[in-house]
Amino acid sequence: MNITKVTLTAEGVFNSNSARLIAVRPWNDFSSKEQMGFIYTLLLEQNNFEKVDVKIEGLTPVIDSENLSGSKEAIYVTFENFVGKFYFSDRTKNYELTCKAQKISIVRPVPLSKSL
Repeated sequence: MNITKVTLTAEGVFNSNSARLIAVRPWNDFSSKEQMGFIYTLLLEQNNFEKVDVKIEGLTPVIDSENLSGSKEAIYVTFENFVGKFYFSDRTKNYELTCKAQKISIVRPVPLSKSL
């Protein structure tokens, strides 16, 4: 089996249906230097606190880095049409994971209700 032909779902990568958003930065094309969208860095709390980047095309971020860093509570996100794929990196000489999605949505954590 060629591992580079396998596609992964968000739930498979995150080990959950959402992930904690920890950073947002512009995604620029290497050759033209034009901005293509944003890269969202996630902390996978349900997957040994691994980190993963997800690229999304479009020039409007779901949240900017200033609002993200100023948030008093953790922000969790979900994705539509998420695809994760492995590729072999000549730089690291290991398989790496690349992730893309068409849309990102913020999921507000629901506070636990107190028992009466």
